[in-house]
Parts: sequence; structure tokens; C-alpha cells
Amino acid sequence: MNVLRRIEDVFVQLVRVLLLAFSVLALIGMAFWLWSHYKPKPGDATPAAQVALDWKSAKPDLKYLVDETARDLSDVADQPPMEKRLADPALRPSFQKADGLLRGFIYSDPAARKAVEKDNNGQGLAPINALLKGDATPSEADVQRQIKLREERENACCDGATRDTSAAAAEATAEPAAMRRVALVSGAAQAAAEEPEGDDWLNEPVDLAAQIHERAQAAESEHGAGAYAAFVQGLPAALEQVLGNDKLAAKLREQPAQQITSMLLLNYTLSFDRSAQRLRSEDLALGRWEFSGVETAFGAMLVTCLAMAAMVLVLIRMERHMRLMSQQSGNQS
Repeated sequence: MNVLRRIEDVFVQLVRVLLLAFSVLALIGMAFWLWSHYKPKPGDATPAAQVALDWKSAKPDLKYLVDETARDLSDVADQPPMEKRLADPALRPSFQKADGLLRGFIYSDPAARKAVEKDNNGQGLAPINALLKGDATPSEADVQRQIKLREERENACCDGATRDTSAAAAEATAEPAAMRRVALVSGAAQAAAEEPEGDDWLNEPVDLAAQIHERAQAAESEHGAGAYAAFVQGLPAALEQVLGNDKLAAKLREQPAQQITSMLLLNYTLSFDRSAQRLRSEDLALGRWEFSGVETAFGAMLVTCLAMAAMVLVLIRMERHMRLMSQQSGNQS
């Protein structure tokens, strides 16, 4: 019995020492983790462009190039035109609300807006798309008519540019080299002396529907089916959040319409991409258990440390109780 009791005492002491050691190691590990996580890293101040890369051993990922090209081609072939998106009953209210929010904000003060656009060589916003006017859903004939009008405008623009280029090339080929030099010099001097006339030198008016459609189309190409609708339907709430901020609104009103539109849509696209990445990481983590961040790992280690300390206390109390019982039994005998 004495031998067994001694073995038991040694075992209790050994377990207690091990648990205390693990608790100390856990505390040291948490402290080191926190320090390494929050301390300023000297490498962060060095721009990535200053790091010399070994380009001689670099091999382009040609398979990625082929796969991405195939995906882009399939996306272009499968994507419906903008007019069908604008006439979609599920998307049309979101397009109308986003257009109304931006248009109402930009033209809240017409006089100030005119001065801002004049200072920045802008023409403001283009007229609202015909398919977004009114409450009634456009018919298929209206959609096809708008598609045909858009294609005619694009073809007319391209044909005009082609004709101008061809005429310039023909004239350049026909006249002698000396005459070309004289014409170029005189033309440059005249262009520098004269001020531009008309609206040719101004920026193009911003087509809100086309801008939103292009961003949503890129989101669908990047994140798959359903991203277009999610992008468009979430845009009005995002615009309300930004345009309702008094500090941001005051500074935004000083910007031209093109800058306002591109800035808000770009930032919303970045926010949409972050949400998509978060959803993708959550989907990947459904089938496995892993730390999702330093906070989760810190909490798990803290709970483990507390459990170890609690077990040490329990063992100490058990040992004390066993000693009292042994003393009492020895006194009774």
C-alpha cells in the first residue's frame, strides 16, 4: 500500500507540473503571437516595387491565359445586351432608383453644377435611358428598337472615324513630303493660336445606365451567375449610404459628374468584390474546421489555458482532500 501511495503521489505531482508547464507555454505563446501580430513590421515600409525579382526563372502561366480567354469569350457570347437588362422587371426598379439618386444628387443645385462642369470641361449627365422612363415595363418591340438605335449610333461613330482616317491617309500619300511638313507646321501653329470651338473638346456626357451595366457585367464575369442582379439590386442602398453622409456629400458636390460616377461605382465594385470573397471563403470553410482569424485562435488558446489552470486547481484540492482523509484514517487507527 505504501508503494502504491507513493506512486500515486508521484503521478499527481507529475500531472500538476505538466499542466502548469503547458499553461505557462500557452501564455507565452499568446503573448508572442500578439506581439508579432501587432508590432510594426520593418518590411511594410518598403514598397513592393523596390524588391528585385528573379525574372530569368519566371515562367508565365500559359494555361491560366488560355482558361481566362476561354472564360471571357464564353461570357461575351452569353451576356444579354444592356437594353434587355434595363427592361428586366426584377432589375428595372433598381436601375431607376440608382439613376434617380445620382441624377438628383448631381443636379440638386443646377447653377453650381453648371459652374463645376464648366471648370472641368464636362457636360454633366446624358439624358435618362428611354427604357427607364415611366412605370410601365417596356415591351419587346421597345427593347429591340433601342438595341437597333444603339447599334446605329455605334456604327455611325465607327464609320465616321474610319472615313476620316482613310481620307487623311489618302491625302498624306498624295502630297509630297515637303508639302506635308509645311502643312503640319502651319496646322500646329494654327491649333496653338486658336481656341477650341464648339463641344468637341468637352468630355462626353455620362450615361449612368451604361456605366452601371458595364460594372455589373464585369462583376458577373468575375463572380459568376447571379452577380449581375446582386450588383444592381444592392447599388441603391450603397448610394443612399454615401450620398446621405453630409461630410462626403459636401465634397462630392465639388466634383464633376464623371468623377462622381466613376468614384462611387468603383468603390462600390471594390466593396462588392470583398463581399464575394467573404462568401467564397465561408463556403470553402463549411466542410472543415479551421481558425478564421487571430481573434478565434486567441480565444481558443485562452480557453485552453483557463481549462488547464482549472484542472490544476482541481488536482490541488483533490490532493488536499486525500491527505486529510489519510490523516483522519491514521488518527482513528
